[in-house]
Amino acid sequence: MAQCPQCDHSTLVHSLLTDNLAGYSCGQCLGTLVSLAAYRAWRESAGSDRLPAMPAAVPDTGAADSVAAKKCPKCRSLMSKYRISAEKTNRLDYCPHCDEVWLDDGEWRLVEGLALSGDFARLFTQAWQNMVNVEVTEAMEASRMRSVLGGDFARVEEMREWIQSHPRRLEILARLARRK
Repeated sequence: MAQCPQCDHSTLVHSLLTDNLAGYSCGQCLGTLVSLAAYRAWRESAGSDRLPAMPAAVPDTGAADSVAAKKCPKCRSLMSKYRISAEKTNRLDYCPHCDEVWLDDGEWRLVEGLALSGDFARLFTQAWQNMVNVEVTEAMEASRMRSVLGGDFARVEEMREWIQSHPRRLEILARLARRK
């Protein structure tokens, strides 16, 4: 098999991420290379009734995330990084040429719920990444407003929710926008 993209000197060996989902793992850094083709086949062959129970939420595993760019162990092309979610800073390394994903040690636990629900492959789409970017921007905006407004932030959010649900919200917003 190929060399580990993280260690670059350790050989990857066949392993199982979960029942019947194979990958190739590094004995040094404990990362795993997963084929999205193998993942899709695993999802199709297992069927929803035979998959393990889905975790209730993404666990806070504190999985380390490698920052450096990686080369695909198969084709040696540079792998692209994809965010899992706005809450997690971990980015998965993906080779679009080989359709392979590198999971750093502990990252499988972060994405296991997505894998079980069938959403794992969607993570590598532009639509998913756009959604994550919107969530990151909204979180940054909320953080900035919290620091500007202090204790009044909760009142503003409560008012915003009330306005958004009000049937005459446009009139309310027009009234609030008037200078006098």
